Amino acid sequence: MLVPGLALAGASVTPSGPEVAENLLRIELHFDRPLTAPLDMAHVALLDSAGAPIRDAFLDLPLADRSGTEATLLLHPGRIKRGVGPNVALGPALRSGESVTLRIDDPQLGRPLEQRWRVTAPLRQRIDPQQWMVRTARRGGRQPLRVIMPAALDGGAAEQIAVQGPDGLRVAGTATLAAGEREWRFTPARNWRPGAYLLRIHPQLEDPQGNRLCSAFEQDAQSAQRCEAEAKLAFAID
Repeated sequence: MLVPGLALAGASVTPSGPEVAENLLRIELHFDRPLTAPLDMAHVALLDSAGAPIRDAFLDLPLADRSGTEATLLLHPGRIKRGVGPNVALGPALRSGESVTLRIDDPQLGRPLEQRWRVTAPLRQRIDPQQWMVRTARRGGRQPLRVIMPAALDGGAAEQIAVQGPDGLRVAGTATLAAGEREWRFTPARNWRPGAYLLRIHPQLEDPQGNRLCSAFEQDAQSAQRCEAEAKLAFAID
């Protein structure tokens, strides 16, 4: 039932691919217009493969950005970290080999939003750019550079990776994520020049499980650790 006076907002979800890891920490919601009120968590549920709500899956409050066009749902970290009270008492909210469905029926959205995923094994390793595959473009054109990752990045990771050109300066262009956030694409503003390039990766880059460049989410004291060093990945355009 719609509430009079509320603007309807379409929405999309990341992770946008068909799979999520058992230790998924964050789900990001992207609205095509600002919400007029905070997202009501009473209208947000994770459903198991039988369609039953998963109890205590989320923390109580979504994290909204200043524009009102994005919100982050945090799965309960105590159910993710092994050996912690909620994990011992309730087990993980998501279970590898099963399916899970996010359902949001907040009236502001106009219609219920659903996203279904297969749950895969947990990912408990730091992000390692040396495992990324760089597919270079040809010189003299503006074809996208493609970087393929073994696992998805956060939905906001597109702007946390930059290209440094042969002159040592940042290459201007447009970056996007594709293929369920497993592929980073960069289209330069000007034609590619031959030479040696670097991908420069911001130290705060994360994946949906909260893993970072310097540590995995479950590493001791990770929550208090701030990654300081960027990562670099070299490639060349002939």
